[in-house]
Amino acid sequence: MRPTRAKKAVRATEERPSPLPYAVEMTAAAEAVYTDLYRNAKAAETNGHPESAHCTTFNMVKEAVKTLIPRDPLNKRNALRGKLSNIFRLRKGRLRICWIASSQTRRICILFIAQTMRKEGDASDPYVIFQNLLESGRFDEVMRELKVKIPRTKR
Repeated sequence: MRPTRAKKAVRATEERPSPLPYAVEMTAAAEAVYTDLYRNAKAAETNGHPESAHCTTFNMVKEAVKTLIPRDPLNKRNALRGKLSNIFRLRKGRLRICWIASSQTRRICILFIAQTMRKEGDASDPYVIFQNLLESGRFDEVMRELKVKIPRTKR
């Protein structure tokens, strides 16, 4: 059965990003990683290596934070699943960026930026680290502020 025109229009509207801008904020932990990436990239440029991995990594994160995420922060393709379904993530190479967003207040908060290798179940798996931070309550205040449901991941 083919979708009707009305269903196609609704689907197209859901996938189309809003023209109104979102304000982007970061938690202290995410901002510390962003600042560290920036310092490493600037040091590489100063030393005459603008093509270094530090510059590439920082430029990827900068593009994600300034352009990709604000363009469509609530896209279901970027949503985590299960108990974390109200949190979004972007994968760029070995980088993982997790955020929450509020369509009511038009705000995004970058919760976590990780560049560790993903090995499922490993202690250094970025999602294990992120889940531990969630369970510790570190992001509860910002989630309340943006009126995003706080996931309870502990068993």
